[in-house]
Amino acid sequence: MENIYWRNVPTILLSFAIIIALAILFFFYLLGLLFEGLVLDIYLSTLLTFIFISIINYVMISFVMVLSPSLMTKLLVVVILSGVIISMITNSEAQWWQRNLSFLGTQEASRAWQFNFTLMLSAFMMIALVDYLFVGLKKIYPKHRPLTILRILLTITAICLGLVGYFPSDGPGNMPKYHNQSAAMLVYMIIAMIIGIKWFVPKVSREFVITSYVLGIMLFVVTYYYLTGWYITLTGFEIVSFILAFTWLMLLLQTLDKASREPIPVYDVDIEFKKETESKT
Repeated sequence: MENIYWRNVPTILLSFAIIIALAILFFFYLLGLLFEGLVLDIYLSTLLTFIFISIINYVMISFVMVLSPSLMTKLLVVVILSGVIISMITNSEAQWWQRNLSFLGTQEASRAWQFNFTLMLSAFMMIALVDYLFVGLKKIYPKHRPLTILRILLTITAICLGLVGYFPSDGPGNMPKYHNQSAAMLVYMIIAMIIGIKWFVPKVSREFVITSYVLGIMLFVVTYYYLTGWYITLTGFEIVSFILAFTWLMLLLQTLDKASREPIPVYDVDIEFKKETESKT
C-alpha cells in the first residue's frame, strides 16, 4: 500500500465495488433459479443482509491488507476473461462466431451489456494498475524518461479498450466508426510498445524481449493473412489477435511489477567518501 496515491483510490474502489455488485447479482440470480418462487420473511432477509455485509467487509479488509500490482493483474485477467467467456456461452445459440467477436456487444446479442461492461470495467482496472505500477517505477528509475512514454501508451491502450465497449459496433450515428477506430488504435499501441520494448523498460530481460518479438511477429502474420483475405476469417482474426495482444500485455504488466519491487538504490556518503580516498591513494 505504500505506493498508493490518492488518485488511485477512486478507481480501485469503483472497480472493486462493481466486481462485488456483480458477484452479488450473480449469486441472487443463481439463488432465484434454484429456489424459484421462494419468498423470505423480514427476519430471515435481515439476517441474510447482515451476513452479506459482514462478508463484504471482511473481503475488502483482507484485500486492502494484501493489495499489490500482482493481485490487481490477476483480477484484471479474471474479470476480462470471465466476462468474454460468459458472453460467448450465452450467445452460443446465436452462432456469434459466424459474424465477429464484436457481435457480442451488439443489440442482437443476448445480454450485450455484460460484454461491453466487462471491457469498460477492465479499462478502469488497467488505468488504476498502470498508475499504481509507475508510482513505484518512478522512485527506482527517476531519470528513465522512456517510462513516461510507456505509461502514456498503456493508458491510451486502456482508454481504447473501454471505448470499444462504450461504442457498440451497431450503435447509432458514428458509433460503429468510433468502435473500429478504437479497436485499431489498440493494435497500434500494442505494436508500438513491442517495437520499443528494449527502450521503454529498464533492465528488461532478454527472454521477455525475445518473447515480445515472437508474439509481435505472430500478430503481424495473423493481420497479414486477414487483410489479404487468405485462410483466416474476421472472427478468427479477432480471437487470435486478442489472445496474442492480451497475453503480451499481461507479461508486460508482470515485468513492470517485478521492476517496481526492486530495492531503491541508496547513496551512502561515508562509503563513497572511503572509495574516493582509497582510489586517490
